[in-house]
Amino acid sequence: MSPKTNMKLGSLALLALASCASPPKAPKEPELPPVSVKTAPVGKQELAVLYRASGTLRGRNTAVLTSKVVGYVRDITVKAGDPIEQGQPLVTLEANDVEATLRRARAGFEEATQAKSEAENNLRVAEFAARNAKTTHDRIEALYQGKAVSQQDYDDANARYRSAAAQEQMAQARLRGATSHVALAAATIGEAQATLGYSRIQSPFRGRVLERRIDPGALASQGTPLLVVEQEGTLRVEATVEESQAGKIHMGDPATIDIEALGHPVQGKVSELVTSVDVSSRAYIVKVDLPIDIKGLLPGTFARATFVMATRTLLAVPADSVVPKGQLDRVFVIEDGRAKLRIITVGERQGNWMVLLSGLNEGELVAVGPIQELRDGRRVEVKP
Repeated sequence: MSPKTNMKLGSLALLALASCASPPKAPKEPELPPVSVKTAPVGKQELAVLYRASGTLRGRNTAVLTSKVVGYVRDITVKAGDPIEQGQPLVTLEANDVEATLRRARAGFEEATQAKSEAENNLRVAEFAARNAKTTHDRIEALYQGKAVSQQDYDDANARYRSAAAQEQMAQARLRGATSHVALAAATIGEAQATLGYSRIQSPFRGRVLERRIDPGALASQGTPLLVVEQEGTLRVEATVEESQAGKIHMGDPATIDIEALGHPVQGKVSELVTSVDVSSRAYIVKVDLPIDIKGLLPGTFARATFVMATRTLLAVPADSVVPKGQLDRVFVIEDGRAKLRIITVGERQGNWMVLLSGLNEGELVAVGPIQELRDGRRVEVKP
């Protein structure tokens, strides 16, 4: 073997020895001091069974103004969103035929009034004639009893008296008929005036126009919707509840209302139950009154109502022990003086508790605060 080959073999041997040598160890980092935390056990709690229903914000009183007569729309003085006052004219319909009927009724009333006046005069004349005939009859009868007048004179006086009395009765009947005609004519005027009033639709209360459903020039039939108006005042939520929940919500029950425009939930109270079920949606309406100090919300706004249907025992964890991160919820379980990170699945929150669906067992201790400094495996000191 040549010297050059020996040198190569020696170099390879040195490299092999160097590769077998162990690397130097890094210095061990000191362990962080323990974090002081409070704990709470995972346990069963009496929690509410909640039902959430979608709803719409409405005024307490909403009216659909319709036409009671047939006529073309002459004028509409408001549009959607306009404020209205009680008694304010809103819609005017053409009513030429009704106005003509009213004029005829007034003419008939005047004619009946004149006829009544003539009947009253005729009655006064008949009463005067009857009194004179009665006086003459009584005088002739006295003379006839004294044999001072003949039988013929007595019979003539008696016939005149009976005829005058009959004329008086006829005059009284004519007056009663004339009085009835006056009353009938007055009623016809009232009916025509009422019908004419139907052609002028006024606001039933103070509030706001929600919707205008007809335009000037359109023909309005009886029952045609013209305007939808809402009374000013407190608001309510009309929630749509599935028919399977019928009988579980009662008058006066509390309800939590969430409205995005409001920014925070408010408490309401069930004020009305529409127990008939809509055949298309298979649901019924529950109306929930809102507090009177709720302002600035627009009718038609989406709302969500939450009702307490019952209570039951559920496994739960303290709400302040849960640390959400992305789509995951985590807690720190305290075991052997250390915090152990645990992924859990939780349901809805109710007050200070969250319903536990999976990830923990009853009786396990979880850290409830402060937990900002906790890391998986870090030592802890449990506060009493």
